This record gives sequence, C-alpha cells and structure tokens, in this order.
Amino acid sequence: MRKIPAAVLVLAILLTGCEEPAPRFEAPLASGVVTLPLLDTQRFDAMMSAAGLVAAFQGSGTAVAVHAPGAGNSLVVAHVMRSRFEPVILGANTIALDALMDGGYTLVVGSGFVSVFDPVSPLGLLQLDGEVQSELTPHGYTRILGVGDGELSIIGRRDYHPGLFESAIQVGPGVVERGKLDIRPQERELPPYIRAFVATCDDRWLAGIAQAPMHLYDVGESLVTYFASNSLACDEVVNLSGDREALLALISDDRESIAYFGNPTLPKASVVAFRARRAQPN
Repeated sequence: MRKIPAAVLVLAILLTGCEEPAPRFEAPLASGVVTLPLLDTQRFDAMMSAAGLVAAFQGSGTAVAVHAPGAGNSLVVAHVMRSRFEPVILGANTIALDALMDGGYTLVVGSGFVSVFDPVSPLGLLQLDGEVQSELTPHGYTRILGVGDGELSIIGRRDYHPGLFESAIQVGPGVVERGKLDIRPQERELPPYIRAFVATCDDRWLAGIAQAPMHLYDVGESLVTYFASNSLACDEVVNLSGDREALLALISDDRESIAYFGNPTLPKASVVAFRARRAQPN
C-alpha cells in the first residue's frame, strides 16, 4: 500500500476546511423590510432592489427623513434631527434588531471592522459609559466619534483625551473635514466597498450607507454636493471603519416594521444608535 506523505495530508485537510465559509459571511448584503413581531422562520438572505430599499426607508414614517443623493440610489442618507433624537454608542456584539425592538432605539448605523477573522473586535479606541474597553491606537484610523450630554461629535485623533466624551470610538477614514472633501482622488485606485458613515450638521446628524461598492472619494464628493444643493451646514463626515458589513436599520413610526440594509441579526463592532429624547421636566 502506497503511503501518502504527511505534508500532502495536512494540505488536503487545510483545503477541505477552506471550502465552508464562516456562517457570519454567508449573506453579508441582506436588505429589505421585516414585519414585527419577528417570526422564527424569518430569513435575512435576500437583497431588495436599490430603489425599492430607498422607498422602504422613506415609507417608514416621518420621524426620520430619508433621501438618496446622487444617481442610482446607491447612497442612502437618513436625517436625524438633534431636537428630537439623542445618540448612543453601543458596544461590540450589538445586534441591531435587539436595539430596535427591545432597546427602544429608532435608527442604528454601523459596521463590522475590516478583520475577516474577528470583525467585532475594535481596532482602536472603544469607550463606553466612561470605561475604556479598547485603547486608542496612535496609528490607523484618524477620527474619534464621541458622544456626551446627548450630543455627537467627530474630532481628530490628536484632539481626543480621556474624559472628553462619555462614550467614544476610533473610526475612519475621515471623508469630509470642516465642510471640505478630505479624501484624495488617488483613493479611487483602491478597491471600492460598501460603506456606512455618519455626518454632523448644525441642526441634525446624518446616518447613511452606500448600497453598492463605492470609493470614499465619490461618497464624499456626492455628499458635499448634496449639502450645498440642500443648504445643509454639515462640517464632518466619517466612514465607520468596516468595509464588509455596512448596516443601516430604521424602525417605522408605529414600530411595526423595520427597513434594513445589512444583516440586522449579526453583531457589529461599531454601532451608533439614535433614540427619541426624553421630555425634560418642567
């Protein structure tokens, strides 16, 4: 009987193991509308058309306005008014459906980080309710998205110091800074990806995604044009770090359905959520 070299056996085992992808990457680009309460048989493995998804977001109600700037409905932008909503940074392993159905949130936006092997581990700063769970890294992502006193801000990494925010996360790249495009045209030489991003404006925050793979330069260029044509005073736009699992999910005004892009049942590393502000006592 002919013996098979051990090295060949090891290689065969490794190749066999590579045939089945990790479960969380079976359907990373799910989108659609789900009716609540959620059925046990509900699946998240199909894609709605780009135009259909925009219509679904827009049909969720009037609490959050949703627009599709540019051509082809690739970009989806949700307008979250500061007077009505407050932001919260949710921790790693957060599931969007749980936040919307059980946590009382209205909208969530986020992504996994770029690591295929561990996409819910933060690459840089993650601070939640004053507790630093992952330290700031001096290299890599150059922006800090911070939340405190019911407000959301985007600052440069060098401007951050402990105690500045209640919760914060290191994100990037920056797309728009001080109202100007902050991405070089050479970025178009890199592969395009789906995107999730947040923008700060004078009276609102914008949460958005790119349904189709896009270069950040094109995302930023489209948004700057959109701001100008709609008289929006928006100073900062930042990419939410992960380019594999962009997420945007919005619950309807009657809380009976959820429109979503990205599988809302999978945990994400960077998730920003918005909920209605509590009425202030007289």
